[in-house]
Amino acid sequence: MEDIPKEIAEIESIEVDDAHHDFGGPENNQGGDFAHFWLIVRLLDVETAGAHDYMFVCEYVQDVAEFDSSNAPTSVVLYQLKKKAGGYWGTAELTGQTQKSKAPKPTKPLIKLYKSVQAFKELQARGAFVSNAKYSVPLRTMQHSTKAEQISLAELDDIHCDALRVALGGLAGIAPEAVDLDLLEMRTVSLSIDDLHRHTTGIMFSYLQQKAADHANQAAALVDTIYLKLRSAARKTNVSKTWAELVERRGFGKMAFKSAVQALKTIPDAHQEHLRLLDKLAKDWSTPKTIKVRIALANLYRDKVLLGDGNPWHIDVAPIKAICLAAMDQEHDDAACFSVVVNELQSQLPSLSAEDVSALAIYEMIESWMPTVPTLASS
Repeated sequence: MEDIPKEIAEIESIEVDDAHHDFGGPENNQGGDFAHFWLIVRLLDVETAGAHDYMFVCEYVQDVAEFDSSNAPTSVVLYQLKKKAGGYWGTAELTGQTQKSKAPKPTKPLIKLYKSVQAFKELQARGAFVSNAKYSVPLRTMQHSTKAEQISLAELDDIHCDALRVALGGLAGIAPEAVDLDLLEMRTVSLSIDDLHRHTTGIMFSYLQQKAADHANQAAALVDTIYLKLRSAARKTNVSKTWAELVERRGFGKMAFKSAVQALKTIPDAHQEHLRLLDKLAKDWSTPKTIKVRIALANLYRDKVLLGDGNPWHIDVAPIKAICLAAMDQEHDDAACFSVVVNELQSQLPSLSAEDVSALAIYEMIESWMPTVPTLASS
């Protein structure tokens, strides 16, 4: 029987030890969506950095664990993710240290995160507390912490650090001077809490433009696909006995991301259909009009991806869909349907230019006729 690498053995032993499970599960965590969308953004960061391999595991020790390899991990970053509706994070919430007492409390997030990090002896482990909110904490440099995107625990002022080293040393069974506060950090991520899907789709759109331009217009579909996989993985919190089982049930790595991108080829590309319909209708148009409508169509798609329902093209789609479905059932030609849709759009958005109305008509016709694919709304 082949020996199990000591790093894998450690991952498996920690997985089966309930004492190291410090996550609430997605059903008990109002920030579940925040965690899933953050993870999509994080894996794009890792992909952009050119990582040869990686493996994210949901609900492992903390909310998310990031391993440096899918088959031979040597390091791990444990992430605790918290959404905050308003204000800043302070030491009272993060470590339990207050004006009256600098003694940390073992039930606070950063103290529990340190305990999780210390559980690893064979893997190099670090921890990060991640939130949409910023941090108002006392720094040794006297700089304003609220302006920082990333703060090491070692950057706190001496009175807080000294108390932390004593408490964490006692927790880990090591001398205070042996406590490495640089193993923990606080991060702020710029994600729009009001519309996580739209913001993440915009980031995905920019990534695909650089890395897979042919699929850029399917950014929303890719975000939906990964989100659904991550949400499903986060629900499988039953203990996994092996690394292979853990990865299969709760993991999402480089190969899974590559497969998700490749799967876009099986999803109808609506944007390409928009262009085909434009070319068909434009046979009877002047060249200047065709160019203007093509530009308007590109602007429309960009706005819908990046601005969501706040875009200037937002309409009541019900009457448009009814027109298009009726035209499909009665086998009307595209030009006739286009004309009726244009009239309806002009009544809804009288201030739009003729080119913008034509572009929007083309967009909505295709959207009405495209086969439905799984999305967040239908999940």
